[in-house]
Amino acid sequence: MKRRGFTLLELIVAMGMTVIIIGAIGTAYRLTLDYAESTPARLSAFQSEIQIRRTLEGLFTGAFLTTDADDRMSYFIAANSGGQVGDPDSITWVTTSRNPEGGFLISDSDDFEELHSQYGPQGGNSEVSLSINPVGDAGDKQGLFLRIQTPADGDSTQGGTERLLIPDITSATYEFWDGTQWITTWDTINGGSRRLPAAVRITLEREEGDPEIMVFRLPLSDVTAENPITQESGGGGT
Repeated sequence: MKRRGFTLLELIVAMGMTVIIIGAIGTAYRLTLDYAESTPARLSAFQSEIQIRRTLEGLFTGAFLTTDADDRMSYFIAANSGGQVGDPDSITWVTTSRNPEGGFLISDSDDFEELHSQYGPQGGNSEVSLSINPVGDAGDKQGLFLRIQTPADGDSTQGGTERLLIPDITSATYEFWDGTQWITTWDTINGGSRRLPAAVRITLEREEGDPEIMVFRLPLSDVTAENPITQESGGGGT
């Protein structure tokens, strides 16, 4: 029995299918390589974002005030480096929730002066400040800076150590929940009520992309919808 060979049309169809299969395999391989290369960066960015939020959440959780109107060692202040009212570019508060450095906890040394020199003061009250305008010289760095001073010394404008917390931030807006609405002023030193806001809302903007909004509750605040800050009680701002 005579065997029939492949026709030209069958060969063309077979070659076309082969090209399609090879192209699909190449595309899948390229996508796999792209995913493998980009995944570590995405995971690192995601973990960094989680760590930043945990850091800020912990510092806001410990925010506190004494009820003494003459106390200058505990405060919650929204300020503007340009002197503008109602448009703060930084917030400064006193917290009790800053954790000791890991190296301090595992150090074998029992010499207090040595530990103090190496790790700085540990425990107690800390002054915390967030601002896009660093107190010290940040060089060419730009973004949201975190400044911490332990112990707090009553001067909300300087001191401590400062680091870039979130890079590439061009604008930071701070709002405070007074029990009924978000307001942009809060000053417990210069005429404001000696009360903490119920929550802080921070809006961060970059040159590109959508704004990033973070909201943090202050557990030690007594401000609620039933017990809001009012103008009659002194207000939250100056």
